Amino acid sequence: MKKQTMQFLYGDRELVLTVKDLLTASVDVIVNPANNSLMHGGGLALQISQQAGESLDRESEQLIRQYGQIDTGMAVYTTAGNLPYKAVIHAVGPRMGEGYEQQKLEQTILNCLRLCEANCWNSIAFPAISTGVFQVPVELCAQAFFRTLTHYWDARHECDLERIMICLTATHFQSFFDAFREDAIHQQENHEIGSVMKVKDDSASESVGYVNLSESDIEDADSDEISDWFK
Repeated sequence: MKKQTMQFLYGDRELVLTVKDLLTASVDVIVNPANNSLMHGGGLALQISQQAGESLDRESEQLIRQYGQIDTGMAVYTTAGNLPYKAVIHAVGPRMGEGYEQQKLEQTILNCLRLCEANCWNSIAFPAISTGVFQVPVELCAQAFFRTLTHYWDARHECDLERIMICLTATHFQSFFDAFREDAIHQQENHEIGSVMKVKDDSASESVGYVNLSESDIEDADSDEISDWFK
């Protein structure tokens, strides 16, 4: 079976797109695509809840009792229960049709990254947030991830978060692959980030893309645009 992977390298940091079960990702924390009430009743959220055990649901209920429903764009975390992770981050993405979906999704992703930074977690695995029952188009989701992750690392030359994975289904991978490749090339042409992208497509084994990002590349980034993200 063909393995589908795309890898970006930023110094000693790594961003990976891959067709993979989120619950098999070798990372410190995983992201649960949650709803506002943290009721993990279907899809990937239900799988995470079932494998984590009762403690995850109990802590989720406690968060809701204490803080009320979680606003769209926010992220909170619980322990991982029976799962082999330091925590599970519950991220509330937007529903299609409510307006400003990409901006809200970017904020959701950013808040997950900030939780990693605050807790010194070195690696994180995301699903394609909001592309399930919330019906956000995969292409929009991919653009939100690319913009948020590259800007996050651009603004932090020193960062504990060294590895980010986006675990995708086979049907979603190509849309992410195309969006990341096209956006990276576009930013390179506009001297925003990146150096050279090399894309390898070996049908016998795997599809792999590489973007090597150096500190000097970041000096060409639009500092005003970056600073707007972290006020």
